[in-house]
Amino acid sequence: MRRNRKMPKKMSVMAGRSVQIGAVMVMAFAVVILYMLASSSCKQLEKTIREKERQLAKLEDEQRRESMRWEEMKTPRHLESALLGHGLAMKLPKTEQVVRMRADGRPYAGQLSVAKASQRNKEAVAVKYTPSRAQGRNMATTRVRR
Repeated sequence: MRRNRKMPKKMSVMAGRSVQIGAVMVMAFAVVILYMLASSSCKQLEKTIREKERQLAKLEDEQRRESMRWEEMKTPRHLESALLGHGLAMKLPKTEQVVRMRADGRPYAGQLSVAKASQRNKEAVAVKYTPSRAQGRNMATTRVRR
């Protein structure tokens, strides 16, 4: 049988200290590893964010260019040339051709266009329809069968 030996006090303090130093070293190593992992993750996120910001700036520039092209296309000169390109010759109406209407469908009073239109209607010769005598007799003698 083995003898039960007691450790000297000096030896127990050294073993306890070495365990503490080992634990501190393991903790420091774990902290360094965690820091490196977090740093790598942050760098990856920063890279992704920079890429998305570049993509956003590119899309904003493209939107700005297209908006400017659209605004340029809406100028009267370009609209007229586009209409002519499609075979349409359109001009703005004259002031006497424009009739402003109310929501209920009646024109506003005191408009030059309405006054000119009513004057043209008065001057125009209205042709009244009168049926000929032959048509009148046929209609009177026709009986409705039940």
